[in-house]
Amino acid sequence: MRLRDPFAEFGIPARFDVSQRELRAAWMRQAALSHPDAAGAVEESARVNEAMRVLSDPILRAHALLALRGAAGVEAPKMQPSLLLEMVELRERADACAHDGSALAELRAEAVARREAAITDVAALFAAAPEGALDPTRLDRILAELNTIRAFDRMLEQLDREASDAGDAS
Repeated sequence: MRLRDPFAEFGIPARFDVSQRELRAAWMRQAALSHPDAAGAVEESARVNEAMRVLSDPILRAHALLALRGAAGVEAPKMQPSLLLEMVELRERADACAHDGSALAELRAEAVARREAAITDVAALFAAAPEGALDPTRLDRILAELNTIRAFDRMLEQLDREASDAGDAS
């Protein structure tokens, strides 16, 4: 199964800033039409579910848009030194409060806010670009923000594990 355009799969405009409500409504419509029990369309149902998976994830959604705009397979720039330093500092703070569930929760909230800010930046970068190809500067900025989202996704996974471990220890 090869998913070409997840936006077209749902009949929604190809844009980064898709609300979860809009996405879920479009998925429900398509899922009902293609459900294997109702229509017997296993491949179509799998394609609908894959489109939902792609569009639900901001990184995958951005890469789908980049592919539609002719920038598929563009190599992401290296992580900015400032982001690396920010991640090291956050990691050090997490290590310092490894057994303090409330302190880890505060760090988690900070990481979520930083991740959401990067998602907002990606949305603004796509929204400000005309349809079609992206200029190299904007493309680099989008890819850099996607690196930020990835870094905070990993940090959130670590913080969740540590919070779970801190809860288990008490």
